[in-house]
Amino acid sequence: MRTLVCSLSLGFLVSLGLTQQASAQAAAADHPYTPFMMSIVTPLQVPTSDFDVGGLRINWIYGECQDFDGFDISTVGRARGHGNGLQTALLANIVDEEGFGLQIAPVNYVTGSYAGLQIGAVNYAAAGPQAKAQAFQIGFFNGSDFIKGCQIGVINIAREMIGIQIGVVNVIQNKDVAFLPIINCYF
Repeated sequence: MRTLVCSLSLGFLVSLGLTQQASAQAAAADHPYTPFMMSIVTPLQVPTSDFDVGGLRINWIYGECQDFDGFDISTVGRARGHGNGLQTALLANIVDEEGFGLQIAPVNYVTGSYAGLQIGAVNYAAAGPQAKAQAFQIGFFNGSDFIKGCQIGVINIAREMIGIQIGVVNVIQNKDVAFLPIINCYF
């Protein structure tokens, strides 16, 4: 009896997962999907830049895709849609919409909302209107229009912030005393 209940429960969970996966794929059917992308420089890439990537993406010089979920190794990598996962680059990671995960590069830039960790010389998250970041930024320059989290760097700037900044120049524009050296916070 116990085995039957466990088997039925497992079968239900598997079918529920397959149903959700199928509905997610149907919703994302606007763009073809690939588990692997290789790019020398866009448009010299396989497959073309209108694909969604769910897996590994390798960009030798510059590569772009529509949506990205997975592991990205680049010189410069760009996702025109969302970018989720681990992104590492020799020069820059660029995400035009929302992002989630870890970005490591000299320049990390996310236009939409972002949740995760950015490590680089220049980090900017939540650059678009109504975008919000829940992030930890470590770099020379860290910026965000709205951030909940922590910024550690030489220059830290936020238009609105709930959190702490540690650096030489710390600016939270929506605060009564916008500039404070060493440590600045707003809760």
